[in-house]
Amino acid sequence: MKTSRSAQLFIALVILSGFAVLAHAVLHAQSADHVRFVSFLLVACLAARLKVKLPGLTGSMSVNLPFILVAVAEMSPSEALAVACFSTFVQCLPRATQKFNTVQAIFNFSNMALAVAATRLLFGYPALNNMTSSHGLVLALAAGGFFVANTVPVAIVISLTEAKNALKVWGNIFQLSFPYFVASAAIAGLVLAATVKIGWQVPLFVLPVMFGVFHSYKSYFGGAKETTPAPVAVAARAAMATGD
Repeated sequence: MKTSRSAQLFIALVILSGFAVLAHAVLHAQSADHVRFVSFLLVACLAARLKVKLPGLTGSMSVNLPFILVAVAEMSPSEALAVACFSTFVQCLPRATQKFNTVQAIFNFSNMALAVAATRLLFGYPALNNMTSSHGLVLALAAGGFFVANTVPVAIVISLTEAKNALKVWGNIFQLSFPYFVASAAIAGLVLAATVKIGWQVPLFVLPVMFGVFHSYKSYFGGAKETTPAPVAVAARAAMATGD
């Protein structure tokens, strides 16, 4: 069984667009504080391995979002993309009993790059910043853009590869993951406020909090058996874009 031509084209479009964003970031790469960047990257990757299977969806959710949002707000474009995309790649690494799905990993990697780029545009949008002086509130609004940019392509891929209604798929993703996005945006906003008074090390102490969120989700969903990981939910048959 082969994936439809439309699914193949959409997956290719997301991948090419994501790599274009990454190429631009690499060409303009900069880092003001290497210690902060490496620390964020390591903690985000650790959080990415805390994954919960979402019932009814062929994928899982990890708890690295607050670190991604803080990186978007506090770091350069290249640093934010590195934190988000590399932690997504780490999330896609399979367990010992699973096989690595290259197409899924590249799709998730590229989709994350596009979501981060959209979030940075919203966070730096002049009209939005003129409405309020609170960076935490602006980040919360930008996080809403991240949610849409991150989940809509996934819903489209699932609808194309599994012949499902895209709106219904997205609605299911929304119902299961939106509370986590709201909590992540709130945590990121608190981190930004605390960072001003304490220092950039504050986000590193958020990992225990996200560990608690992970266990709460895991207990609530009853420890459903995990499948191939994704940023929020992954298209189960994305790998079929290249054949049987």
